[in-house]
Amino acid sequence: MLAGEVRPEVVDDQHKHAAQRIVLLAPSAPFIIELSVLVDKETFRTTTTDYIDRLFRSLDRDQNNYIDLKEMENVPAFGIKQYDQGTPAQRMKKLEFPPMDNRLSLAEFASYLHSAQGTAFRITGTPSRTSQAIELFRKLDQNGDGSISDAEFMASSKTLFMYDRDEDEVFNVAELQPFGSDPNRVGAQPVVRQVVETPFRRLDNDQSIKDSISELFKKYVEHANAEKTALSVNCFKSGDPDAMARVQSFDRDSDGFLSHDELFVYLQNPVIDVQLQITLPRKQRFRPQLKLLKKQSNRMSEIEPVSNSKLKLRVDGLLLELRAKSSRHMFADNVRFYQTRFRVVDADKNGYLNQSEFMQLNIPKLDYKNVDQNKDDMLTVKELTDSLIKDTSAVQNQVVMTVQNDGKSLFEILDTDLDRRLSPRELQKSVQRVREYDGNRDRSLDVSELRGHFKLTFELGKPELFVFDPRMNSMAMGQGRAVQRTSSGPRWFQRMDRNRDGDISPREFLFDPSLFIKLDTNHDSLISPAEAEALKDNQQDTTN
Repeated sequence: MLAGEVRPEVVDDQHKHAAQRIVLLAPSAPFIIELSVLVDKETFRTTTTDYIDRLFRSLDRDQNNYIDLKEMENVPAFGIKQYDQGTPAQRMKKLEFPPMDNRLSLAEFASYLHSAQGTAFRITGTPSRTSQAIELFRKLDQNGDGSISDAEFMASSKTLFMYDRDEDEVFNVAELQPFGSDPNRVGAQPVVRQVVETPFRRLDNDQSIKDSISELFKKYVEHANAEKTALSVNCFKSGDPDAMARVQSFDRDSDGFLSHDELFVYLQNPVIDVQLQITLPRKQRFRPQLKLLKKQSNRMSEIEPVSNSKLKLRVDGLLLELRAKSSRHMFADNVRFYQTRFRVVDADKNGYLNQSEFMQLNIPKLDYKNVDQNKDDMLTVKELTDSLIKDTSAVQNQVVMTVQNDGKSLFEILDTDLDRRLSPRELQKSVQRVREYDGNRDRSLDVSELRGHFKLTFELGKPELFVFDPRMNSMAMGQGRAVQRTSSGPRWFQRMDRNRDGDISPREFLFDPSLFIKLDTNHDSLISPAEAEALKDNQQDTTN
């Protein structure tokens, strides 16, 4: 048994419903992770919401707090084929927790609905630096296949042309950031959550499985059979013969490939590469825990338990740092913060807020009319507190896996002179620059090859007050720092280089165009300092 690996605890069958499967689109092959997630040491999907409560009550015709076989006939299909098909008795058997009693409790019904709608678990990518908020990968991936080919890199200048707002032929961080995240805007602004692409995908309902299949075809092109719309069984390589035999058992026609339909069936119950258990506090008081239950793949190495809530490991060379984190304190902090703000914005100190005063609180997604419960246009502290508690409780019903890239973004890789801009020459050399990251040597770059270090944090949903805002990190990038004037080349070259990128383009060149063609000896449509010096040397030779 490996260091840090614990023997799976004897868990009752109810906790099997705590399993959340995700697929990591690793460089060599898909890697399946099964997370056993417990909140307050109970199955995380059994948490109810107002919507689930109302729906359950409407189906529970006799109001005995259970859905029996007769009432099961009225339970609609919610999006998981294996649970939606069959007779009421067959569906009941699949959805029940032991001990079986031929009826569904509210917790069992909530688990089914959360799984079907994917509402209990969310994966989100968060930038750790402002430059990582730039969706450069998505912008350059013109055909949307999930990777950037050499041809797409070569066309990058034309592709990014529309983002050159100041028409200086270079692309800076501000120009390439998503609209609405301008760090120079003043005044209170709503939080804009920047989403970063990650190589992790959920496997919890029919739609998420279909989406994952599409990503598999994009990622593992070398294993795809276009004629059959299928992936080779070898795409799911494993050092374990038994595991490989299980994958092959889903190849019904024994042609060595898994068709779209065969993949759909397989991903509902795939071979698990690693099992982890995560325990998070919500109302109870205890430290969050993260345990390695079982390692089933030899592709996983360098397993290092850092603490009871932290774990490091490598998959195909990708470094993953996992952490279970408690956010229960944020619930009270969120309420206290806005209670204090209430007293500050209550300008006339009359003990209530009108609509204009409420707007100064700048609470995302809360409407004055909804918060003012008795509709008297006088919002009290109690009304605000009740609304905040309800809103925060709804957020904390969801477990969030936040993926943070701690490696270099594509923008940072291409920005060789570290001036927070991409010049024409840097874009010209992009193919050579990213070649070392092309792990499978297919002359195409995908997300998992680009980023080799991920930090995964598992916690309950946080109030909007605590959501990361990339604008706060803009100063850390030094965006306000002026770009130094070019110091290389002749004096005329330095003055003519208006965008200070160290080269002169045809637009910047003020002499006769024929001279530009003569100086551009390597025909890359740019004049370098060395090429400019050649003109000076030629003039000296002519004088002599």
